[in-house]
Amino acid sequence: MQAFSWALGLSWGAFLAFYLGGGRVDTPAYLAFSLLYMWIPGLVALYFARKEGIHLPLTPRPNRYWLFAWLFPVALTLLSIPLSLPFGAWQGLDALRSTIPPEAAPGIPEAFWRLLPLVLILSALVAGATVNLLAALGEELLWRGYLWERLRERGFWPASLEIGFFWGLWHAPLILAGHNYPREPLLGVPMMILLTLALTPVLLWVREGGGSVLAAALLHGTLNAIAGLSLLLVERTHDLLVGVVGLPGVFLLSLFNLWLRRRV
Repeated sequence: MQAFSWALGLSWGAFLAFYLGGGRVDTPAYLAFSLLYMWIPGLVALYFARKEGIHLPLTPRPNRYWLFAWLFPVALTLLSIPLSLPFGAWQGLDALRSTIPPEAAPGIPEAFWRLLPLVLILSALVAGATVNLLAALGEELLWRGYLWERLRERGFWPASLEIGFFWGLWHAPLILAGHNYPREPLLGVPMMILLTLALTPVLLWVREGGGSVLAAALLHGTLNAIAGLSLLLVERTHDLLVGVVGLPGVFLLSLFNLWLRRRV
């Protein structure tokens, strides 16, 4: 598909330039680059959609699917934590304390630390509905926007498989450089494809039920904001076995897809 080929070529080319220029995933510059990387597919989608006369629904029409899109990532992340415990020790508040600069920690009351998980969840919900939504929209314009409109006639599940695979493959350079699975970059590529295959049906379902690509961007952005909590609270002994981006997340999404299969 021409749009996907352009998105892949431009994205991978941009990452190569970033990497050869000394950029790494553990540097502040990566945050700015990741925003550019996420929006390359979106710009490609807007170009081809306009060229081919394809309508990409972007009108915000909140309904119960939008509420689901906002809260589902929180439930998914929290449920992945107990499923991760067989593979990593519980770290709890000690891990959360490490997110605060050491010079500030002594002056913080103990009550704050007990409320910190709730504060982080609320912060993720706010970010997911604002800045993270706008960042995720760059990806969603292509994956659940343009490509879904082009593949819709094949049916929900065949299209989900194809879009999910393309989406996972697009992440490959980032994964190989250490994004999401820093200690397992090679195995991280197929792991990411499994994750995107499992995540795409719920994103498409929300996009259709919510009547807008923005609904999918809300779910995607909120998940990006909250996913790190599952990696903070459980010791990351193995990148592929801990957290919502590992096998616990894929397992939970697979269960949801079994339920969704009866409805779509």
